[in-house]
Amino acid sequence: MKKFSIFVLIAIAMSSCSDNASTSGNVSIKATAVSSTGKTSSTSRTAASTVVITDFKVNIGNIKLETDMEDDMHSTDSSYEDVKLVGPFLLDLLDPNKPLSQFITTVDVPNAKYEEIKFNFTKSLVAGDLLGKTFLIKGTINDKPFVVWSSENIELEMDFVDPSKDFAINDNSVALNIKIQLDVLMAKINSLANQGLLLDTDGDGIIEITTGSDDGHSSFGHQIKELLEDETHLDDKD
Repeated sequence: MKKFSIFVLIAIAMSSCSDNASTSGNVSIKATAVSSTGKTSSTSRTAASTVVITDFKVNIGNIKLETDMEDDMHSTDSSYEDVKLVGPFLLDLLDPNKPLSQFITTVDVPNAKYEEIKFNFTKSLVAGDLLGKTFLIKGTINDKPFVVWSSENIELEMDFVDPSKDFAINDNSVALNIKIQLDVLMAKINSLANQGLLLDTDGDGIIEITTGSDDGHSSFGHQIKELLEDETHLDDKD
C-alpha cells in the first residue's frame, strides 16, 4: 500500500569542481515522493477511509534552467545561456521496489545565475499504462478501483518565492527541489467521493476521472489537473 498524500520532489544537485579554471558545474536530477508529514514511497494512507492512492506516474518532457536576464554576464558571455535537458523522463513515484529518491539524469552546465526552471508533463510514448497520458493516478474509492489521468500537456515555470534564493553556479554545489504536493488533490478526490459524485457510469468496473469524457467526469478531471499545476513548487531542501 502506498500513501495518498504525495509530494513529488525533483532535486538538482550541482557538484563543485576542483579545478580553479572550471567554468561549469555538474547538474544531477532526482525525484522523490514525499508527504506533508514525511517522505514516503511505499506506504499508502487513506482520506477518511474513503480514498486510497496506490500509483502515481508522470512523464516529464524537456527541462530548462533559465539564466537571469538581468545579470550583466547575460550580454557579455556567450556561454551564459539557458540549459535544456532533453526528455522524456518517465517517473513511477510510488514504486516500492525503487529507492525513495529516483535518479533522472545528469548534465554539465556553465557557471551562471539561474532564475527559474521550466518543464512540462507530456504524453508518454512508452508502452504501458502511461502510454498517451501525461500523468496517471490509481487507487480505490470505497474499495472500488479508480484512475485519474490526462493526455493534456502541463507547462510549469517555477522560481523561488524569495528572489534572493535564485541559484548561481560558480564552481559550487547547489541543490534544488521541485515539489509536487498532492495533499490538496487527495482532499478534492475525497470530497467528490463523499458527495457521491464519482461513479462508474459505463459499468466497466473502474471509476475513470479524466480530462476527456470517460464516465462523464471531465470537469473533475480538469479540476484535478489544475490542482496538480497549482501544487508544484520550487524549494532548496531535500
